[in-house]
Amino acid sequence: MLSAVNAQGEYAVLAGPEAKQLAIRLKAIPHFCPQCRGPVLVKAGNINIPHFAHVSSSCNSFSEPESPRHLAGKADLFQWISKTAKASMEARLPEGRQRPDILTGNIAVEFQCSTISAALFKGRTENYTKRGITPFWIYGGKPIERKGKYIKLTSFQRLFLRYRFPLGFYLLSYCPELKGFTIYEQIIPVTPTLCTAERRFIHIKNMSFPPDAVIKGKHSFSLNDFFDEKRKWLDRQLYFQNNCQHPFFKEIYAAGRNPYLLPEQIGLPVRSSMAIRSHPAEWQFYVWAEWPKRSAAETVRRRIKLGHVKEQPLPLASGRTAEMAANEYETLLQMMGNIRSTDSTSMVDKLHNEASFIQKFGETVVNRLIF
Repeated sequence: MLSAVNAQGEYAVLAGPEAKQLAIRLKAIPHFCPQCRGPVLVKAGNINIPHFAHVSSSCNSFSEPESPRHLAGKADLFQWISKTAKASMEARLPEGRQRPDILTGNIAVEFQCSTISAALFKGRTENYTKRGITPFWIYGGKPIERKGKYIKLTSFQRLFLRYRFPLGFYLLSYCPELKGFTIYEQIIPVTPTLCTAERRFIHIKNMSFPPDAVIKGKHSFSLNDFFDEKRKWLDRQLYFQNNCQHPFFKEIYAAGRNPYLLPEQIGLPVRSSMAIRSHPAEWQFYVWAEWPKRSAAETVRRRIKLGHVKEQPLPLASGRTAEMAANEYETLLQMMGNIRSTDSTSMVDKLHNEASFIQKFGETVVNRLIF
């Protein structure tokens, strides 16, 4: 941790360019943890940044051990925020053990480097909200993986997603080594793991707090590429896994249909599909299979309960749910005239039908992804 108190209750914070000199001076003065009041040691070596460490490991004021990366990032962020606002390092909140990395006004800044469960992430977020505090999560874990022109987001990384015009879905990460933020914005899922995204890097000295919603230009998204990736996804599912037992493929084969030849309207990108970890082809096929018996939202929720569709929690993107994705899909179909095409007869026929669909409805689909 980076803050401690002396016997008189005076706080010391080890952050900024003078942190090491301060730490050396404080070594001769007894300091204590603000939470458990246990004694702490001043660490000021040549490898890790200066920090305080408990003499005993019995304190539970922090939910997980702090890595050197977390300590360094927290110190940078504290200095960054303190330039324009009053901030407290590792502030102790009344009636609870939860301690934000930095508290400024009613904003709790959490720089999260280690992977935690969705339940814990959601619980911390809700605890802040109940207190009237806005949680401001910043991702600090492993670099987001690049796959050609796409990015690959894990389930944990998706917990940091927010939604705001004109950024669409966006994620903010900070790198202590580079002293800068990377903003991934206008994020649109292409497969259950791959997404398109605009990416920009901003040095911490050039970043405002809170960050402004500024974007370079209109997003670019290719429906043709999306259809290509859908075929590759089908290839992977059928080649590498025993997906003949998956409900999606079982229902298709039971009906005597081919997953590659389904109508173009099954498996389209919609704005809130980030809330669903299954491919759009899966959950939209179920929507068609159960229509008009059930609404799209009812079908998706039913299939989630059955385990046929995987849901992605989005604690920071209020209102972006699996049901919203289903409703957006229904609206999209209505805008296209509720067309219900037949399956293609061959792959040649399929490619021709996709080209015709893109020419007629591509702009409608893409324009509804972010606005």
